[in-house]
Amino acid sequence: MQEQLFINALKLLLALPVVILLAYISLRFTNQYLYRQNKHKNIQVIERIPIQNKVCLCLIKMGEEYMVIGISENNFQILKTIKKEEIKNWKVQNKEVEYLNLKKTFHTKIKEYKKRNRKND
Repeated sequence: MQEQLFINALKLLLALPVVILLAYISLRFTNQYLYRQNKHKNIQVIERIPIQNKVCLCLIKMGEEYMVIGISENNFQILKTIKKEEIKNWKVQNKEVEYLNLKKTFHTKIKEYKKRNRKND
């Protein structure tokens, strides 16, 4: 009985890393496929930041404009529209302090979004 338990535990310890490795590889290939598929479309999701369990902020590119949108379980809202030139200027100006500015911007946007949701409820 002890031998059988030991053999089953050993099988589990050997199979688990294999399953995790296969899941990792399949996710990597799937992401590459989806990225290539969306690369030449008119609407692209550039970045997605989860805020809460079912709430996120997304930076999307639509044509030559970028939009920051808030997405929740029930709705979505355009928070800001940004021109392509503004994105280029923003990238050049904020390289050295990118982390701090991004953190402040998202915190203020999150607070604004939460205030709007409280008013709507």
